[in-house]
Amino acid sequence: MTEVQTAFATLSKLEKRRAEKITKLQTKIADLTAKHEAEIVGDTTEIAAIRAAIAAYAEANRAELTHNGKSKTASFGTGVIKWRKLPAKVEITGDTVDILAALKRRRLNRFIRVKEELDKTAILKEATAIKTPIKGLSIINGGELLTIETAA
Repeated sequence: MTEVQTAFATLSKLEKRRAEKITKLQTKIADLTAKHEAEIVGDTTEIAAIRAAIAAYAEANRAELTHNGKSKTASFGTGVIKWRKLPAKVEITGDTVDILAALKRRRLNRFIRVKEELDKTAILKEATAIKTPIKGLSIINGGELLTIETAA
């Protein structure tokens, strides 16, 4: 029994030492982040301003830059401006239940997805209801989990 107690004492000591090291590391990371954050914010602000200026120039001169729409790319040697068509998307801003009801009223059921899935919770509650085995379905009885916790 004393070997286990010694093992727990060693384990507890190691876990405490590891936690202290992690805390030190996180403190150092936070200090470094705080030290350089002002520089990063300044760069981020400047980057956003330059990108906005380039975008404004590109939109104002789009016809010239794209040769009246023949190209979707304008190259400047040190950078490229690209116009890309975004795919259409469906945006749901109303209540889903109301939208589903409206689609059903208009006989647009093809726009409604019905998803069937196994209810594992129900199967576990009534496992005896499955009289004959079903290929691919197994009920595995829960095992035991051994946990080791230090007193600290």
